Amino acid sequence: MRAVRNALTVVGVVTIVAGLTVTAAPAQAATAGAGTSCAPGTLSVQALASGCTTTSGTVVTPDGRTFAIPAPGESVMASSSSAPGARELPDVVVANNGSAGVAVRVDEEWSGSAPAVEQERAEHSAAATSGAAASAASSAAAAAPAATTAASTKCTSAAWEPTGYRWASTVKWYYNESGQKSTYAKKALRKGANAWTGTISACDRTVTSTASNTYLRLATQKPNLTDQGGCSRNNGYNVMGWGKLPSGVLGVTCVWFDGNGTAREADQRYATGFRWSSTETCSGSRFDTQVVATHEWGHLYGLDHVQTGTGQVMEPSGGYCQLSSRTLGRGDMTGIDSLY
Repeated sequence: MRAVRNALTVVGVVTIVAGLTVTAAPAQAATAGAGTSCAPGTLSVQALASGCTTTSGTVVTPDGRTFAIPAPGESVMASSSSAPGARELPDVVVANNGSAGVAVRVDEEWSGSAPAVEQERAEHSAAATSGAAASAASSAAAAAPAATTAASTKCTSAAWEPTGYRWASTVKWYYNESGQKSTYAKKALRKGANAWTGTISACDRTVTSTASNTYLRLATQKPNLTDQGGCSRNNGYNVMGWGKLPSGVLGVTCVWFDGNGTAREADQRYATGFRWSSTETCSGSRFDTQVVATHEWGHLYGLDHVQTGTGQVMEPSGGYCQLSSRTLGRGDMTGIDSLY
């Protein structure tokens, strides 16, 4: 998995989004050289490689998605969850490093302004070392589960990965019910959000997480995501809702955070192209809204994907009616306990 900056080393606000579609990038006008202003409008990564600077505009990533370029000193990251058999969509980071230019990461590959890329790689390398040490310490501190749960990978794997940001305050969020695909979707999203908060007991373990959220009210405003799974301009409101996403993508989360690694805004979109369930039981080829919401709220709180086969909520894809993933695994609990 990718290494990302930890809360103390991140420079910029990140928006996380998942769900990607490969399309051809539009033709790009020539831009000025390093230290000068980028051409207005939509920029290609090749144009950003000149080292030009910008305070606005849009970038087309190598995989074809568009992202609103964040303000100088901020970044935007995108993460997703996928249906069984669908391609795991890469995370995307767009980091505006001010006078150093703009760097773009798709999965493990950085491109864009060379000085900005160098800064981001150095910060991510430092965060990777710190994150690995924290993960090892957390795993060592967590005693092995009892023999009654030893047969379950969900309760034996301590796998978790940080994104590099966390919330310093309560996440106050809104819900746009337009196009919702399950009757009790709002209730399911609230349960998914709360799976990571307070006293959490599972796998013969109990941890206490200070991550917190408050649902405010219904809203007509839509989440700041694109149909291709990119992140549009943030506006200070945390909005969860429904809409079109690329084939195979169940949900996408965009998170914006500042130079201290403190998350400032997060929006989520759930795909309308699938059959969903939000009742206590689930049957057939449906996806459980609470399960997918629990995964996406994991991204929102600062957890990245772990390898498939670990049995954790933060695996990149989930199956039909996979109700067991309403409950966190050992690694999920280790991660949220480490961050909060």
